[in-house]
Amino acid sequence: MSIRTAEAERAYRLLRRNWAALTDFEQPESLVAFLTAREGDSHVKDAVLAGLVTLTQMRAESGFFTALLWLGVWPGLDGVYRRCLRRLRVSPAEVVSAIAASFLGLVTRVNLSSVQRVAATLVLGTERDVLKALSKERGAELHGVLAASGSGEPQLDLPTPSVSLVLSFESEVEELRAWLRPLVGDDTELLVSVLLYEEGYVEVGTSLGLAPAAVRKRVQRALSRLRKMKKKMPGKFRCPKSLRESAFSRGEI
Repeated sequence: MSIRTAEAERAYRLLRRNWAALTDFEQPESLVAFLTAREGDSHVKDAVLAGLVTLTQMRAESGFFTALLWLGVWPGLDGVYRRCLRRLRVSPAEVVSAIAASFLGLVTRVNLSSVQRVAATLVLGTERDVLKALSKERGAELHGVLAASGSGEPQLDLPTPSVSLVLSFESEVEELRAWLRPLVGDDTELLVSVLLYEEGYVEVGTSLGLAPAAVRKRVQRALSRLRKMKKKMPGKFRCPKSLRESAFSRGEI
């Protein structure tokens, strides 16, 4: 649903009259501009996004509120799109379809009571679900072709390597997250984005609604903590292979 139709304008006027957080945003376009800007209070942005998620889950003008959510986190979703194209052998149309389905599914089921950063949860959760969906789809395609061709080699030019690439990469991401979470807490996703996805501070900041300088400071602080842990217990500091091949190889840890 567009945010520029008469129906959307009516829904927004009604919402704005009953939601003080939108007082400064006369039009839905101005709200989207605020949500996607690098500057601005991230806590206010998260509060607005949380409200839109709740309204969507209540099915109240859900098409309009979903459109606002989609546009509000678009820089982050665009980052998901570009990373998937860069890492996976899939078409742009497949990536867009997977992102849309994963995002909508996540919005309808996310439990906000356990979420600290709404924007980050929506973006990173969508990326996780896209990877799972694409890996499952590719695995099913490959299985079907192998079954049809008997014991011989597949006759179609399927992107067979992408199955292992997707599964391997997804495993690396989850392994690194699980290893980092008890060590660096809330900075886990920042390190995953910088070290495993190889994103720059500007790209990470855009995806998560943070200033590049804030991202850099938090990443450097987290890396410093890991560096100190390594020095204190070198024999017990067993980090995942993905981290050794990124930060270690560049001398960051």
